[in-house]
Amino acid sequence: MATPTEGAAGLSQTSQIVLVVAGVSAVAFAAYLLYGLIGLVRVVAGALAPAQSAKPKASKKSVVSKSKGSDSEAEPVATGPAKERGPDLKSLIKAEKTAAKKKGVVKEDPHHELFVNTLKDHADTVHSVAWSRDGRYLASACEDMQLRLFDLADVANRNPKFKRIKTARIPIGVGFGDAPDALAAAMRGTPDTMVALYAPVVKQAGDAPQYDAKWTVGNVHGKETVLAMASVSSDAAIGRRGYIVSLSTKKDGKLFDMAGRELAEFEPNALANHDLAVSLDGRFIAAATFSSDVKIWEMKYTREGEFRGLIKAMNLSGHKSQVACVALSSDNRRAATASKDGILKIWNIDVRYEMSEDPKVLLSMPMPLPEGRVYQRLAFGPPGSDLLAASYEGIVQLISLRSGDLLERIDAHDSTITSIRWCPVPRPLGGEQAPVFVFATSSRDKRVRVWRAPKL
Repeated sequence: MATPTEGAAGLSQTSQIVLVVAGVSAVAFAAYLLYGLIGLVRVVAGALAPAQSAKPKASKKSVVSKSKGSDSEAEPVATGPAKERGPDLKSLIKAEKTAAKKKGVVKEDPHHELFVNTLKDHADTVHSVAWSRDGRYLASACEDMQLRLFDLADVANRNPKFKRIKTARIPIGVGFGDAPDALAAAMRGTPDTMVALYAPVVKQAGDAPQYDAKWTVGNVHGKETVLAMASVSSDAAIGRRGYIVSLSTKKDGKLFDMAGRELAEFEPNALANHDLAVSLDGRFIAAATFSSDVKIWEMKYTREGEFRGLIKAMNLSGHKSQVACVALSSDNRRAATASKDGILKIWNIDVRYEMSEDPKVLLSMPMPLPEGRVYQRLAFGPPGSDLLAASYEGIVQLISLRSGDLLERIDAHDSTITSIRWCPVPRPLGGEQAPVFVFATSSRDKRVRVWRAPKL
């Protein structure tokens, strides 16, 4: 029997070669498997690395401590650099309120030689102003649903006494009734336009008088809202009968007496109305409309002073585009119109229109404004003067009606001027040798300002 040594020694040379090759192959295969496993580990490690790096690293100084009086462990406190954060909600709200306040801030009183006074207290847009017949009081209509009545016995007083009168809706226009403390107003709101007369009323004996609506008329213009209004007191009216006129934005105009009774209705027959003008004595009413002409009506009275009717008197025809605004002089002899054609015209309306005599153009001139712009408000100067006040946005320009020259340019307000009204009588003013004429401007910047007429 052969021993193991003898069996191994008895292998042939070929068998030995086969065994060596098989061993080498096994080693090579094992090495290949190890190499692949190492590569797989590297890929997985590379994918995990970005996720780990995105996590904030804890500082070496971070500690875990127990809260005093508690058995639970406190959360770790990171003392490393914190990630940048945006403003919180409280900061944003505070910044928004600050910006809103800055936006509403109006610049200081203008440094102009014609500036007299600023009447403050208005909380919103001031739509219009009106002077009393004697020039002592100035009334304003504000978006905050209040009328204000300023006592301007001293027109330069920076803190004049005034009264607030709450209205049922937003007053667009204001005027005076037959009494110097009675205020007429045209108001817009839902569902319709209203006209009312406010006066002080004593409700109980011994109480101080409080303003209340003496009468109110609703549904004045149907579905249309009010554009503008004006009033003429009985002591100033040519027929000794005062009235209130209201013009809608598109359709009609209506007249009421001082007791609230409707007197007449007139229609400009245009797609839209742009402006309303009433002469100082109430004889003429003019409307600037979407068309290129201006229509003028005349109030007619009987010899006894009773209202007889409102008749169409004349047209101011000659512009090539829509008329934006119109004004009538205090003596009923002239009218001014500004059109989107860029032309300002002064008219002689002291004509025999019953005999078909047409108004004549006295002056026609390009408006001294940037191209494409047009005046938004016009107002003839005081009686006997050849002065016209015209406004665009927050600027007032004073123009000579003799030469057409631009006499003064005033940066009057921070926003659009809504009305210009001359005081009907001269007023004493500190530093002046004699009483002078003044005019008031109202604006969307929540201010009413008073200005002196220039020395000519």
